[in-house]
Amino acid sequence: MGAVTEGTESRHTSCEPVMTVACYVGLITLFFLLFLLAAAGSGRGLYAAGGSGTETRIISFIKQIYPGGDAVRVRLNSMPAQLRNNAKIVNLSFSRIPDVSGEGICAVEIENSPGRTRTVQIPFKVFTKRELFMLKQAGQKGDTIGLNDILVRQTYMNGNGTGYPAAAEDVIGKVLKRDVPANTLITDRILDDRVVLKRGDVVTIIAESDKLVVQAKGKTVDKGRIGDTIRVKNIASGKELTARVVSGSEVKVEF
Repeated sequence: MGAVTEGTESRHTSCEPVMTVACYVGLITLFFLLFLLAAAGSGRGLYAAGGSGTETRIISFIKQIYPGGDAVRVRLNSMPAQLRNNAKIVNLSFSRIPDVSGEGICAVEIENSPGRTRTVQIPFKVFTKRELFMLKQAGQKGDTIGLNDILVRQTYMNGNGTGYPAAAEDVIGKVLKRDVPANTLITDRILDDRVVLKRGDVVTIIAESDKLVVQAKGKTVDKGRIGDTIRVKNIASGKELTARVVSGSEVKVEF
């Protein structure tokens, strides 16, 4: 029994170095694989950083023609591989200046080889920061919009924003052309100027030239908004004439 026990202990002891070597080999292999993965990840990071730096430089160049860099955003439609691989940029210029829709083309001159250059065309689009206005509550046709009726939202839009009021002053005091639900985005198509004069209103008729100003009382024949040309009747003479509405109490005869 004693001999068997010694034999077993002897065999166990001889296996320990083999197991230890196997573990070391496994650990070394694992560390090597981790190193390769880390190196690959580092390479990808450098590649992305190089591309990002080039893109940032192009975008900064485009923004220079706009007052207030934070007021615009630029989206490059494409980034060729030549510019992603840490290309040396020699010069930046515009092949096409951004138009009213915000679309343009940037010409990027890069060093192709020592002493030789080539130009890459980068299409882009510019988005301008602006305010949009929304109705808090549902509105009905003919409702006059007040300051407390609107919400202001900031966004970036391409183009010159045609069709949207540029400021709150272009919304307040206007009337709705039709019924609209709450949270409706306000556009010029749903707005109308408020009627400031109704038929039969008494107004001051103003007629002036370079040297003379004449005023008389009159009565409106037509209703009108500011800027409209309507018919009015001189109360004293009974004569009917046309005049431009300048306020809710005055009309002006144009010579």
